[in-house]
Amino acid sequence: MQKEARYTFVSAMASRYGQRLRRFFSLRLRNEVDAPDLAQEVFLRLMRVEHHETIRSPEAYLFTVASHVLHQHTLRQASTPASLDISAMFAELQLISDDDPSVNADTQQRLKEFERVLALLPPKFSTTLLLHRLAGLSIEEIGQQLGVSRPTAKKYLARALTLCRDAIEEKECRDVP
Repeated sequence: MQKEARYTFVSAMASRYGQRLRRFFSLRLRNEVDAPDLAQEVFLRLMRVEHHETIRSPEAYLFTVASHVLHQHTLRQASTPASLDISAMFAELQLISDDDPSVNADTQQRLKEFERVLALLPPKFSTTLLLHRLAGLSIEEIGQQLGVSRPTAKKYLARALTLCRDAIEEKECRDVP
């Protein structure tokens, strides 16, 4: 019975404040497409409230929870590493003329370095990176291809990019006299 009451409470909150909640998130997010996911997270948290009848101001409570969800999302986004644009690196390598031997040697060295960095990555990370950057697959398509969820594919890609960046920075540090 308690579970049904919670469901009814959350359902009523969603129908009454759902639109305002999504607007609240849309106005505060860099990426507006995250708004529905964050709104869903708020309602999932409301489902876990044991005694919802003790909430004096449901609207204030809802937006307090929303503020906490937004804060946590912002912290997660801030800790996501900056990405390394490998497609730009490949584009640069492909635009180079074949006539100059020094350019060819540099190109070969860069490709070997990239292969070395890829070999350091766990297979799922390197596969995710190659599928995304070279095959042009979206995160959703990569998840389907690897048989993992979208968030997991996104984590694989973020981790692969971080490891590539770290390996390149480490090599640059070693090469400086």
